[in-house]
Amino acid sequence: MLLDIDVSGITLKGEYLPPTIQQSTEECVKIAVCLHPWSWLGGNMHDPVLDIITESLQIKDYHVFKYNSRGVGGSSGWPSLTGFTEGKDMEAVVDWSIRYVQSLAISNAAEIIGYSYGSLIASLHPLMQNTQIKTSHILISYPLGPRSYLTLFRSSTYASRLQELIRSQDSNVLIIYGDQDEFTSAKSYESWAKELQGQRGLSLLCRSGASHFWRGRHGVWLSEVTGKWLR
Repeated sequence: MLLDIDVSGITLKGEYLPPTIQQSTEECVKIAVCLHPWSWLGGNMHDPVLDIITESLQIKDYHVFKYNSRGVGGSSGWPSLTGFTEGKDMEAVVDWSIRYVQSLAISNAAEIIGYSYGSLIASLHPLMQNTQIKTSHILISYPLGPRSYLTLFRSSTYASRLQELIRSQDSNVLIIYGDQDEFTSAKSYESWAKELQGQRGLSLLCRSGASHFWRGRHGVWLSEVTGKWLR
């Protein structure tokens, strides 16, 4: 179902996808918000990789929300160069999504999922405080190589925010990447993974032979591993 999401003084075009089969017997529901690749290169909510993840989420009983970021596909506003404005929009969309499903039940889990540039924005979402909602993150094909370029040289800010996220006491973060990524070398990912390892709430998965775009059997693998990891 297509949606108009009014947040931050703008209207974002979005889509709501309910669980494939409503399995919850409790009075709580789970939501997932998905973030697309860089809008300056045509990224939008209909990205094929997000479609792969969406199916896994629906099977796992999640209420899924995808949306076009500001200035993309009918969404109003203008994209920023740093991504910080999009980060604030994302937080507002998550809050909006929680309110949207309140007619069904109270939310008790929120999954923040970003692919490519979307994973940079997703990493800006902190754990929810003073709430019963458990927050988790899935970051796919995190663009480590071009991070500085994609964020107008704010790479250090994104690096520190990711570190802050994974070091949080109740964090639950899954990072997935391929060793044949076109934008980040396998060596860069390997060094980065060593820096991040050892955090209790972090899981790192590297797919041998997978590119940035998760085509063919690699997309099938991506669907399977995310499905197993989801609550």
